[in-house]
Amino acid sequence: MAISQRKLSLLLSSAAAFLAAVAATGGCHAAQQPATGASSAAVAVQLQPYTASDQSASAGVPQGWKVTNGQQSVITMSGPQGESVTLGNTIIAQNAAFQAGQRGSNGIDISMPYSATLAQKLGMIIEQNAAVAGKPNLQMTINSATPVQLPAALGQCGRFIASLTGAQGPDKIMAVFCSLPPDTRGAYKNIFVMATAPAAVAAQSAPIAQAIFRSYNIPGPWLKKKLGPVNAPPPAAKPGSGSGSGSAASTMAEANELNRETAIGIAGADNSSLCVSLALRSTPPRETPKSCGGTKPD
Repeated sequence: MAISQRKLSLLLSSAAAFLAAVAATGGCHAAQQPATGASSAAVAVQLQPYTASDQSASAGVPQGWKVTNGQQSVITMSGPQGESVTLGNTIIAQNAAFQAGQRGSNGIDISMPYSATLAQKLGMIIEQNAAVAGKPNLQMTINSATPVQLPAALGQCGRFIASLTGAQGPDKIMAVFCSLPPDTRGAYKNIFVMATAPAAVAAQSAPIAQAIFRSYNIPGPWLKKKLGPVNAPPPAAKPGSGSGSGSAASTMAEANELNRETAIGIAGADNSSLCVSLALRSTPPRETPKSCGGTKPD
């Protein structure tokens, strides 16, 4: 349970700090600016509490904004100037070659090579969504990409600013995108929080997006489910059952060893709900314990 909270902590804290920096700089050279510059602006944003009908997630909604979806731990909302925010969207991928518009079976949303970079995966997901919706191919340009340091066992995360050009005109995207490790069948989850706005209003919308990001919360049981593997790990082989099984036994042993190593790697990142609380308040690194990704001694 605490491991899952740790993953969300890293995701949300990165998102909040990133959007604060964007707000302070109007979207330019965000990585070079301190997150504290826009924190006070974000705090001033008034939010109305919203909880999904299935109780899977909650977030704050700014005045004039409307929630367009809230279920299965995902919340989406739209703003009065064409803005949109997506919180916790999960795309299930199969480790395979990408083909726009092609859907898999058994809950697979997209075929996408796990070896692709985070920027490439984000681009493929946006292209896939456009193809499935029957929209013209969108042109995305990555303006800024900053990796988020995580233990390898937790996968990869990155912060992005991107420009998107489509039929409705130019948009700006701010996102934190994480690609979790593949399971023993090659399926893996991609989770992101994203704010999109027309380029003309992106800078003024950034503090609002930051406040929404900071308010996002998922209850423990839903969080554990959301961040678990797509396919359950195979059962441990019984003693002596592998003899004579050839490659099947070897594959099972390798899968079990992978799961064991993953568990060992994640153990060092195990934290309490304190980490999530600190992340949601955009607590700066100097005030965040090292066990939660900050620099303050535990």
